[in-house]
Amino acid sequence: MTNMKMKFEDTLRPGDLIVTSMRSYEHYSIVSDRRCPLGKLMLISARAETRTVGEECYDDVVRGRRTGLARSQSELPAYVILENARSQIGKWRYNYLIRNCEAFANWACGLKPTSRQVGGVVSGIVISLGATKLIAKNPSLSACLAMACVGGLIGLTATQELKASD
Repeated sequence: MTNMKMKFEDTLRPGDLIVTSMRSYEHYSIVSDRRCPLGKLMLISARAETRTVGEECYDDVVRGRRTGLARSQSELPAYVILENARSQIGKWRYNYLIRNCEAFANWACGLKPTSRQVGGVVSGIVISLGATKLIAKNPSLSACLAMACVGGLIGLTATQELKASD
């Protein structure tokens, strides 16, 4: 008897919310009930490259990167999630801050349409600038910008669902 390891994508069900590591951020997608011409799963997501929502082949979205189930999953039936998601194909107006992939996926799943990643970046910037102001009496603009970048990166890292050990 051979021990065949099942591929992650073979465990997915329509309506599942997945997250893919894109190195500096995580991309959120919804698993479709359709397959692309090659027989692979399709995903529905909002992408910065297209500036809207699309339904694309799993491999075109994931690109071999580390992918897992998102921590929050919807309690809505799959057909409702997919209906919600497809209603925005070509209509969703992508915006990095408030209408990004995470906000779209959460919205389609009936969850609060927010982005933990954006919230983490903003929180990190605010905290680091506040700390800079407390430590340095009159910090230079370059010091403030540097600390804002560091704080933003720390905030983004803190929100990641896929940890390096996964």
